[in-house]
Amino acid sequence: MRKMFRMKYEKCSGQCYAPSDVMRIHTLGLDVEGAVVFLKRLLAMHAPACGNDSLQFRLDADEWEESFSDWKPIPKVRFIASFWHYGTLDLFSGATPLEALNKMIDAALDYYQSAEFKEHPNYELDRHNVCHHGTDDKLVSFALAFSGLSPQDQEAVRSRL
Repeated sequence: MRKMFRMKYEKCSGQCYAPSDVMRIHTLGLDVEGAVVFLKRLLAMHAPACGNDSLQFRLDADEWEESFSDWKPIPKVRFIASFWHYGTLDLFSGATPLEALNKMIDAALDYYQSAEFKEHPNYELDRHNVCHHGTDDKLVSFALAFSGLSPQDQEAVRSRL
């Protein structure tokens, strides 16, 4: 498995991300409009998780080769997203990173609406004070800085958020 993305709160650093753990938007094959939609969903997923070390997200690529008797081995990849919440692990699989991430984001957003989530004492943290990337603007700036998008496309994305 190859690590592609991690989002979890680290009390020691006060951050939800490290530069090596950032999902680069260009990896998802998104244009400006696609990046806007994705970042809005990422912000919605991040908001309740910011500062909450009981919520974690990740994306990995599982790579292998299939070979058939006389044929050249065929490289294969499957993307596995995971959502860990209060000791429960939900896994999602996709043929593309975006497919797996969207399944995970949908599940997280649904979970945030559940009575189970709202029973936890820290489900409504003041994220502006707990995390280095606690505001939407800071998170967007961080994501765009590592996005692989051109400066013009980054500004176009930012103007639509």
